[in-house]
Amino acid sequence: MSQQQMQKLQQHQQQMQEIQEYLGQLEQTRQELADSKKAVKDIQDVEEGSEVLAPLGSGAYVVAEIKETDKVITNIGGDVFEERGNESAAKVIQKQLTLLKDTQNELESQMNEIQEEMQQIQQKMQQQQE
Repeated sequence: MSQQQMQKLQQHQQQMQEIQEYLGQLEQTRQELADSKKAVKDIQDVEEGSEVLAPLGSGAYVVAEIKETDKVITNIGGDVFEERGNESAAKVIQKQLTLLKDTQNELESQMNEIQEEMQQIQQKMQQQQE
């Protein structure tokens, strides 16, 4: 068993772990985006003047009154926000979901390639031991 093969296997295992962790983060983001898209569509059914809990972050909320149900404010990057109609906002979120899914597919493809390389290395190592 060569030292070089062992190092290559360890590198691949580390890459796989990093990709899996990133995929977990992407899945969490995907769920948040899907929830946001649903909320943007559902807000149209809320009566103006209704009270809701608005998140402040880290589990803190404030009671807020809904003034408009046909528009939402979306983050368009950094600290820049834009008012949009609900359908427009839902389309922006869907575009983000699509990009995120493309990234997930690409990472899963990379994982498959790494797994194949690991299997080849392991086969070579077994052949050398025989």
